[in-house]
Amino acid sequence: MDVQQNETDVLLDLAVTLGYRLMTSGAEISRTEEAVRRLIAAYGERGDVFAIPSCLIVTLSPKDGEPVTRMRRIESHGTDVDGIERYYSLARTLCAETPPPAGALDSLRAVRDHPRQYRTPVLFAGYWLATAAFAVFFGGTLTDGILAGVLGALTGAFLRLMNRLRVNGFFQTITASFFIAVVSQTLTRFGVIRYADATAIGALMLLVPGMMMTDSMRDIIWGDTLSGINKLVQVILTAAALLLGTGAALRLCYLLWDSTSVGVSLDVPYPWWIQAAAAALASGGYCILFNIRVPGVFICMAGGGLGWCVFMAAAGFGASSLTCAFFAAAAISLYAEIMARIRKFPAFSYLVIALLPLVPGAGVYYTVEYLLGGSLTRSAEQGIRTAATAGVIAVGMLMVSSLFRMAGVAEQQRGERKQKKKAKRGD
Repeated sequence: MDVQQNETDVLLDLAVTLGYRLMTSGAEISRTEEAVRRLIAAYGERGDVFAIPSCLIVTLSPKDGEPVTRMRRIESHGTDVDGIERYYSLARTLCAETPPPAGALDSLRAVRDHPRQYRTPVLFAGYWLATAAFAVFFGGTLTDGILAGVLGALTGAFLRLMNRLRVNGFFQTITASFFIAVVSQTLTRFGVIRYADATAIGALMLLVPGMMMTDSMRDIIWGDTLSGINKLVQVILTAAALLLGTGAALRLCYLLWDSTSVGVSLDVPYPWWIQAAAAALASGGYCILFNIRVPGVFICMAGGGLGWCVFMAAAGFGASSLTCAFFAAAAISLYAEIMARIRKFPAFSYLVIALLPLVPGAGVYYTVEYLLGGSLTRSAEQGIRTAATAGVIAVGMLMVSSLFRMAGVAEQQRGERKQKKKAKRGD
């Protein structure tokens, strides 16, 4: 009995540790629950898993014993896609081979103790590339893009320092957005750059919760209401921090120069292929920041460019911006699902990056800008449009992923029926 109880405890440790590592690496809540549930089932045990962004609860129900529950708090979340892929790969191996739980736990700790990270100079190159490409993507000039990249690298250094000092994320967003807005306004005021908004948005994409907004919409639509509401609250708090930081910066610039130099980047329209190339390059920069390795980097860059090409193609047929976002999100989701099955990695690995050019990060910025300028109606309209865009992207993603999930369940059921028929014939 003691031996059996010890094995149950080790298996529970294994399940909780796997879920914890997946969540701290940035894995989806539903996928984390599914991975832990499959691991428990592979060892012939019954169990329940419940997760929200800040907590993971796993219960094992042994056949000859009392249920055992363990909870672990999730204090911080990162976006380590390579870590997600390695933990998912290990989980598949454990489910297929079912080694002793103690040995499996050692394998899990080995992955934890040997992370693969980019060197610091490469990370700063990623900050520069991501912000520079997005500045051009949003209509800035080449000079705007180059200086936005420098601003993004400085912002990245500041955020890394704040993380080491364990500064509250709300305060980080306020101070970083204040710095970005002041620098972009100052450079525009003295004629160094042309478009303050494109330069600022390129750097603020490091802070704008566009992807989290889309994730919250997706979780709510999918049925993970608690997770979705949790993320939505974080989105609101981050938007409030951006409002405070950017608002203080614009107010300071107004006091210094009696005006703010906000350019209108839409005056610089680029051909679709330049926009698609900028989207691909920005995706490449974020691949470095999210710790995606080659060849995944090139797959994500292709996905980012593909999504924007679909967006522009739909716009060419006269579709609205929401319809364009829907088709682009569906195309990216289809692409990610196909790549996931080819490379045996979760679709999230490709989806999270390729969707970045679509997420309404600029919408959050302009909502704040209109509000500070006193245009309450325009601010409300922009805010509603931003939320609608996030919802449409989530629907496009879920439509494709649901179809693939249905196909997977149908295939699994066919396999189970075949096994039952073989078992009956054997009897």
